Amino acid sequence: MGSGPDAMKSSKIAIKMLERLLKAGFDKEVSLKLINSALIANTEEDMYATLDIQILDLYAGNMEFIKNGACPTFIKRNKEVQLLKSLNIPTGIIENAELVVYDYDLQPGDILVICSDGIIESNTEYINRELWVKYLLEDMQTDDAQNLANIILNEAIDHQFGMQKDDMTVIVAKISEK
Repeated sequence: MGSGPDAMKSSKIAIKMLERLLKAGFDKEVSLKLINSALIANTEEDMYATLDIQILDLYAGNMEFIKNGACPTFIKRNKEVQLLKSLNIPTGIIENAELVVYDYDLQPGDILVICSDGIIESNTEYINRELWVKYLLEDMQTDDAQNLANIILNEAIDHQFGMQKDDMTVIVAKISEK
């Protein structure tokens, strides 16, 4: 959340805690509540983090998306693009934050796109900022993950007149046959 060393610090703390709690056998909901409580308990400084977690079941072809204050995830299936949105605030701000969980059946050829807020917020022409990414994905003719990531990143930088004003991250994954 944010940019620079403080944002990196809170992100690393949240990720490391999640890894350790899951490895120790804690349920994902309990783990996320513990992380939320730990970030709130840090009284020295404001510390919060957006969480965007995907859990893939390789046998069932199913993915669970857990979103807490994070930017939307885009799922492209052919020309159709669906948005999975977080409807709540980041972890570490309020107690008892509700998680948004999506359960999604994936198909071969589906493309998942996860972007940071630096990408989403780069285009100021839209009131609903994530729509420019959705429309761009619908119009793209390629299904190559690296090409998609490069195009989205370049478009975001172009919207900022060639100057990157925030951290810009794009992660693209394509579901293959096997």
